[in-house]
Amino acid sequence: MQGNPLRAADLRVHNQNIVLSIIHKAGKAGTSQSEVVQQTGLKAPTIFRIFSSLEEDGLIVPLQNAVEDTVAKKGRRPVLYVVSKHARYTIGLEFWAAFLSFGVFDFQGERVYSAMHPLGEDIHAQAVITLIVDEVNRVLFELGIEKQKVIGLGVAAPGQVDLAQKRVLYYPRIEGMKDIALCDELYERLGIPVWVHNNCSALALSEYRYGGYDHQGSMFTFLLRTGVNGAFVHDDHIYVNSLDQTIETGHIPINSDGPRCSCGTRGCLQAYLQDLDANSVQLRLALFEGLESKLQEGDVAAKRTIERAAGYLVVAMKILTRLFAPKAFLFVGCCESISQALCEQVQHLISEPDAFCTVPPRVFSAAYDPLLTQKGASDLVLQEFFR
Repeated sequence: MQGNPLRAADLRVHNQNIVLSIIHKAGKAGTSQSEVVQQTGLKAPTIFRIFSSLEEDGLIVPLQNAVEDTVAKKGRRPVLYVVSKHARYTIGLEFWAAFLSFGVFDFQGERVYSAMHPLGEDIHAQAVITLIVDEVNRVLFELGIEKQKVIGLGVAAPGQVDLAQKRVLYYPRIEGMKDIALCDELYERLGIPVWVHNNCSALALSEYRYGGYDHQGSMFTFLLRTGVNGAFVHDDHIYVNSLDQTIETGHIPINSDGPRCSCGTRGCLQAYLQDLDANSVQLRLALFEGLESKLQEGDVAAKRTIERAAGYLVVAMKILTRLFAPKAFLFVGCCESISQALCEQVQHLISEPDAFCTVPPRVFSAAYDPLLTQKGASDLVLQEFFR
């Protein structure tokens, strides 16, 4: 006999997690025991016991005054259940060279706290970790949330992230942020489960789920800040490479003879974009942040900068299209007008289909919203919790 069958206790926990995840996914509309029986294939007495156990533990509550389109036998409406709002909490956190963004969410996914903290220009990786620990402890104390009620802390970190090792491999814009065992260090100091992903990935997942785009289940997101990165979400899952590491879109080489990049090579997409707006990079601003008013005034040089940036992005898009064939691309920049200007120019450049892409992908634009990245990081905690 091959494999190790689940023990009875493990099977009970496994089934309970499945049921709880279904109730959580149902959101505020709730779901009934009979619906969960249909979805899981488990027997009604088993589902009844699981519901009773979850309700006794305070994880779910009946939804009062629920209305259903269908009516159960004998004219009785089935009781709908939702997860208990304050039974559990998640924390979604993002940091990069300039800011730390921090949000706390209840079990129904509602934000109960949010804040942003500027980071000093010369801040070290260990100082960032200390700030995260201090903020988590302070906010949980002020909100009166016990740590045992916190499912986990989701960290949306900059640079390349190794998901298997739970480490930030490299981020040159924060000193010492290289091969950092971020999850282990935070867990040791906080006593809360910690998961880490790339910040662009967390944002891309949130934009995919909540942005309202007609992406047809497949969208690649570019995030332009002091640098550029990208993440591919397909069928509600974030793509990572075969080493379980996040992809580094900003370091796609588009010309081996191009400008020197911070990663040490030449001709990366990020190096080309940063060369177009070196002043913003020096001032720790997002790329092209200083062009908004100039574009509105019709400045020719500003328009030309956006055109050149779009040209470089299209080269990267063609590579990504050959590899992943996303049905949509999203450009997230410092503000809507910059993102929209890039989007319009990109649409113009890709309007002619080629042999490998007969239907041009949809192209969307958005302004960077830290709240969405917080939400994406929180969702990743729930995803691991219910896995």
